[in-house]
Amino acid sequence: MVAGQLGGDTIQLTFLGEATTVSGSSYLLESNGHKVLVDCGLFQGVKTIEALNHRPFPYNPAELDSVLLTHAHIHHSGLLPKLIKEGFKKNIYATKATAELCSLLLPRCAHSREFAAQTTYRRSRRAGKLPVQPLYTVDDAQVCLQYFLPVEYNTDVELQAGIRVRFQAAGRILSSSVLEIWVAEQGRTTKLVFSGSYGQPGQPTINDPGDADQLTIVFMATAAMRT
Repeated sequence: MVAGQLGGDTIQLTFLGEATTVSGSSYLLESNGHKVLVDCGLFQGVKTIEALNHRPFPYNPAELDSVLLTHAHIHHSGLLPKLIKEGFKKNIYATKATAELCSLLLPRCAHSREFAAQTTYRRSRRAGKLPVQPLYTVDDAQVCLQYFLPVEYNTDVELQAGIRVRFQAAGRILSSSVLEIWVAEQGRTTKLVFSGSYGQPGQPTINDPGDADQLTIVFMATAAMRT
């Protein structure tokens, strides 16, 4: 977890994942007393990385004002059911197709977590160990889906006073997004751009990546490539 202020202003951004790994994408943006979470991804990989999913959130989920989701990949969305389970009850903004993909991926992820917990318990119950609780259940994932609020590309959405966002095509997977966020405070507007996972133009079934200009700071995720 890495935190810092931007440009000496009162905008604070905390990197909660993908700072030292290539999973668990999540950023906490704070300004003017508001808290906006960008992505809430599952940590994936070796056991030591997976263990990060069970640590407490470094913030109170109930105090978040909104969540912005760049796309449906589990390492960007997979901790959303846990976030809801632990107190977040406001809007999760995402494109319509991203919300639809999450309606398939999040319950499936929950099912695999439940199965893994049951398997672990069967292996250890002879030693008298207590049942292993899954990270979240299929029911938790279904509840989470109720908080998705679909948004359109290239349409400004006012989140809170002084904070607005625009979703643009990222060209990564169906309906993936680049987020343009404007934060106004103390008579100055700062524009932040979160790339999510940026794709390539010219794909036959996915919108080409959009353009962002007049930005102040851009945050880009990198992905490990396998051949």
